Amino acid sequence: MMRLLRKYIFSNWGLKLVALGISFFLWATYNAEPVAEVGFTVPLEFVNVPSSLEISTDVPTTIRVRVRGRSGLVRRLSAVDLSLRVDLKNAQAGNREIDLTPNMVGVPYGATVVRLSPSEFDAVLTPHHSPAPTE
Repeated sequence: MMRLLRKYIFSNWGLKLVALGISFFLWATYNAEPVAEVGFTVPLEFVNVPSSLEISTDVPTTIRVRVRGRSGLVRRLSAVDLSLRVDLKNAQAGNREIDLTPNMVGVPYGATVVRLSPSEFDAVLTPHHSPAPTE
């Protein structure tokens, strides 16, 4: 048993040492990259709006989103890489304060949302009236 263990642990020690050195170099290079913060204007999307309701007030069409991440990552990002969805599935008619949170924003792995502006706004949901059928 010990002979088998030694064979796998200590055999090819030179190659294992080179692999460890390469791994350390990649890790150090990744961690040396500076962190940057960039602002984007992202379209606001309302999803799951009940068919019986409509938004009857002016609401923002875009939201300013500040994203933080590795410099190389945020330089490659554009507004189309981000999404901001407000789910109105359980909404009811009346005045509603819509709170926007960072977890509502879809961002690529490695990026985090730092700030949303505005982070809240008011919306009025009213019953939707279908047009009368024409004959």
